Amino acid sequence: MRGFTRFLLLLIVVLAIAYVAAWWYAEGRLGVAFRQQEAAFRKAGWTVSHGATARGASPLVARFSVADLTFSPPDRGMPEPSITLPNLNLDVHPASPFTLDLGLPLSWHMAMPSGPAFTIQFATLHDRYRFDPNALLDHAPDPLRAVEASFTDMRVDSADTNFTLVSIKSLTARGTRNPAAGKNATAITIHEKITGFALSPIFVTLGHLPFAGKIKSLIFDLDLSGPSMPALSHFGQLPLAPSPDGSGVNPMQPLQAMWRKFGPEIHDWAKAGGHGRYAIALVLGPLDAHAHGNFGFDKAVQPVSRSTLTADGLGEFLGDIASAYPAAVGAISTLTTETAPYMTKGPKGSQRLKADLALADGVLTANGRKTANVPKLVWPRSAPAAH
Repeated sequence: MRGFTRFLLLLIVVLAIAYVAAWWYAEGRLGVAFRQQEAAFRKAGWTVSHGATARGASPLVARFSVADLTFSPPDRGMPEPSITLPNLNLDVHPASPFTLDLGLPLSWHMAMPSGPAFTIQFATLHDRYRFDPNALLDHAPDPLRAVEASFTDMRVDSADTNFTLVSIKSLTARGTRNPAAGKNATAITIHEKITGFALSPIFVTLGHLPFAGKIKSLIFDLDLSGPSMPALSHFGQLPLAPSPDGSGVNPMQPLQAMWRKFGPEIHDWAKAGGHGRYAIALVLGPLDAHAHGNFGFDKAVQPVSRSTLTADGLGEFLGDIASAYPAAVGAISTLTTETAPYMTKGPKGSQRLKADLALADGVLTANGRKTANVPKLVWPRSAPAAH
């Protein structure tokens, strides 16, 4: 009996030592991961600074803490804000060793260069990342497989007056990634839902905004399938350029640069059988609109798609727009005429817009009737390989 007791005590001591060693190693890896991300941001043109860093003291969670983290986006030819977080915690719990929780503060500070400052407040805020154990342990370049983020009761206030400029009741976002996906497997999923977006009443009054400057809800879902997915995470690293006439930033330049840079990758994905599904839902004033469909590419690597659009309250919605912006009455009248063939009776006798859209062979149809010819998509050429 004494021998068995000694064995149990020895086993407990060994397990405790192993746990403490794993905990210490995990905190060290969190520190390395933070510094790698810091270096990656700086390489992409971001400005990053922070105060003291520290390991966690509790053996119940592996933690790496950063104080006074300040970052600002790359120079895009216009004033860029700097955002300061008073503290940031990177946490890994023993029950889920391949899940990273970011402990973000509920109050952020944002300042424009030589301009106004703002505070960003949250009631709740969660940010979680899940990693592939094998890819993580093998030090693969991209072991991330899933992301979850959410917040409630977010508002942006003027730092000087505490005047609320923008508020959002809630946001939830989820995403997954499967780099080993084949032609018929899902490679990327994205889901986002925003509720209760509202601008300050003063903006509504000054801008004569309809619907009290509020969006009740917006939902977006996207599934992409097929191999060789483009590097979507790098889309935001392209600089903006001033307009040729010197009047300011050219809004088309980043889109054109993005197309030149990533178009060849998207072409490879499309040629390998890439396809996807999407769904969008918007409730804005009297408008309750939904669209869903799928898209892909034909043998000539030209886009094909089928979609369904449903919108209740469109007439009242357009009427409110016309009342707010009388100069748009002509355009709204034209739109009303063009959508008339697709109107049906909706709930409670109201009008409903219902259109089944299809794109194939460069022809767009709505409810089986041709509506437009779509120009051929010209793919950009791959950049020549460096020698």
